[in-house]
Amino acid sequence: MDCFGIIQIPKIDLYYPVFSHLTEELLKTSPCRFYGDTLDKNGNICIAGHNYDNSLFFSKVSTLNKNDKIFIFDKNGKQYIYTVYEEYEVAPNDLSPILNYPENEKILTLVTCNNFNSNRIILRAKQQKSFQ
Repeated sequence: MDCFGIIQIPKIDLYYPVFSHLTEELLKTSPCRFYGDTLDKNGNICIAGHNYDNSLFFSKVSTLNKNDKIFIFDKNGKQYIYTVYEEYEVAPNDLSPILNYPENEKILTLVTCNNFNSNRIILRAKQQKSFQ
């Protein structure tokens, strides 16, 4: 089980390790990266997490607002800061949040289920700066 890093969202008391790949078994344990390469290059890092409706994994990401902060720490402890810029829903088979993103940006896309209508909740954030 290779760890991609750690995700922290202070506003919703979220702090989890993120596995470097996604399987159904790993996704039961913690959020998983399922698309994207590295945090230090332009692109889209996509992380999926179950919505358990009880403060576990990504159950509260839909309560985040524009300009809220998300912190990702890589395996070496380097911190990357992302600022939320949009939240929306898509159908379960809609891959546009993964494939469509500003190519000259460092984007973080969080994906979880909406347990009321079976859609996917998409939260997008742009990388602001990083620190050692």
